[in-house]
Amino acid sequence: MADIGTTVEAFFATLLSNPLYVLLLIGAIVFIILILVVYHIHKVRSEDIFVHQAWGANWKGR
Repeated sequence: MADIGTTVEAFFATLLSNPLYVLLLIGAIVFIILILVVYHIHKVRSEDIFVHQAWGANWKGR
């Protein structure tokens, strides 16, 4: 079985030897962050508006 340190070192050596791999990795990370942000915005916007009881009397539905 290959040593984990050697495997990781070889992976990064291969990654850094080709600029296309670096760009693909950065693009994948940005894409994942974008998906997470869109998911979070959708989740927040789909929640009901919470009005605290003390402020409920002043709430006019706007």
